Amino acid sequence: MKKVTQAVIVSLAVVLFVFIGEAAHAAVVTDEVGRRVRISGTPQRIVSLAPGMTEILFALNLDGQVVGVTSFCDWPREAGQKTSVGGFTNPSLEKIVSLKPDLILATADGNRPETVRQLEKIGMTVYVINPVDTAGILQSIRNIGEVTGQRQAARSLNAQLQGRLDAITAQISNKKRPRVFFQIGMDPVITVGRRTMISDVIERAGGTNIAGKDTARYPRYSAEGVMAHAPDILLFAPMATDREFKKVKRYWEQFPGIPAVKNKQIYPMNTDLIGRASPRIVDAIEQVAKILHPEIIIKATRQKQKET
Repeated sequence: MKKVTQAVIVSLAVVLFVFIGEAAHAAVVTDEVGRRVRISGTPQRIVSLAPGMTEILFALNLDGQVVGVTSFCDWPREAGQKTSVGGFTNPSLEKIVSLKPDLILATADGNRPETVRQLEKIGMTVYVINPVDTAGILQSIRNIGEVTGQRQAARSLNAQLQGRLDAITAQISNKKRPRVFFQIGMDPVITVGRRTMISDVIERAGGTNIAGKDTARYPRYSAEGVMAHAPDILLFAPMATDREFKKVKRYWEQFPGIPAVKNKQIYPMNTDLIGRASPRIVDAIEQVAKILHPEIIIKATRQKQKET
């Protein structure tokens, strides 16, 4: 009788421990757009609705928990092997539901609010991030680490990324900042204004975005407008092929009075690298910093060595 009683007590203790552990982890959190979201337990089946978030999840060693991604989630390569739930702005709700996720990650800059509302209406747990600059990306990494139970991994990743950012800041702090025009559209010519990730990249890399004070996030510029600002560097993010970059170079060569054209300072950038809210934004900052200040030293990281 005594042995049975002890066995029962031990069993109840185990059940109580598991229950308390799950209850302790279950929490109502506020996402980055102010929505209250209940996270129950540690998510084991995660769907990512944006390429940048997929990259964050893989960087936090959560690839085993990722069950669905968008058709645009192509980095790291392993992400392409995950089940696709459709496009960035038009994912298939039926496909998402069929994957039985216990957490869906969405982004305010790309995913439609209607998609989030529909998923929430049918009982899905959706956490929305909304980074607008590098600091915001680091915060999103912390938040995703929190809701997925990967707090330590998030802290470690952010410490590494912040160290690389600090190394750039230390080297450019007393240097002259070249004027930069960043082109993201050819016809019409479109650039990046303030409160955009790319503008933040330029500033952190030691440059001055000539459209950095423009209230429009993605203003249009005429050739005359660019000439008036006399940029020292022209950067362009090709939307499809290298052929587009050649077209851009030919276009600007019509205006040799622009310092960047005169001095042959026109460079292409990887659109995915500089346009995604992911840990690789630091890679983009390092690349731009090296263009603006060729004399600085950028140390190779393990992540970059793995890519090559």
